[in-house]
Amino acid sequence: MKTINRQTSFKLSLRGMALVNSRQALMMNSGRSFESEDGIAGIYREIASSKIIPRMRLDNFRRAGEKARLAMLGSLLAFADAGSPFADNTAVIGWGGEESVSENRAYFTDYAVNGRLLGRGQLFIGTLPSTPLCEAAICLNLHGPVFYFQSDCGLDSVLAEAESLLSAKPAGQALLLGISCGALLALLLEPAGDVHDFSQSPQTDDMPRIYHHMEKEWRKKYTAPFSDKGGPP
Repeated sequence: MKTINRQTSFKLSLRGMALVNSRQALMMNSGRSFESEDGIAGIYREIASSKIIPRMRLDNFRRAGEKARLAMLGSLLAFADAGSPFADNTAVIGWGGEESVSENRAYFTDYAVNGRLLGRGQLFIGTLPSTPLCEAAICLNLHGPVFYFQSDCGLDSVLAEAESLLSAKPAGQALLLGISCGALLALLLEPAGDVHDFSQSPQTDDMPRIYHHMEKEWRKKYTAPFSDKGGPP
């Protein structure tokens, strides 16, 4: 039996990280959190009212799909968590294994129900896995490469893709957006001269489990959850 060792070291520096779902948004470095019982729209209102989060272009937020909303907020919080200005040549790489199956199913169901004439009834949805990534790039005014990376969902393979992209220098930063089952993980990475060990990252091929692992680590580090009005204990 051949044992395949997963890569754990990359010439990458993790600058900011955010976790977002329909109940909460967590910033991993600063320890700040935003929570709402009103879903992702409620979390957006909490973030928008915060003075610590920079303003962003959210013209499409109201009509965007759930994944696009997660991508917009997660991207903003990852940059805020890093304390970095938006670099306009930042690349956006998506992954998650789920792609856009549910959106396409809804699209063609709507197509059938509404007469098969215009291709859709009243739905405004993104049927490409790159749609949430493009919405995030638009709202942050990013002009770097944007693409969906079809992988086994393991962080190591996505980190290797980011390392390869940044070493070729078409972008100065890489924003990784993992989206699956209503959860998003956003990682803001920069190229590093030295190799950094990412072995503490969860070696799982399931995005929801990656999310829950990170959430558990956040709770462990910041034992008393707080809102945007507070700070780390």
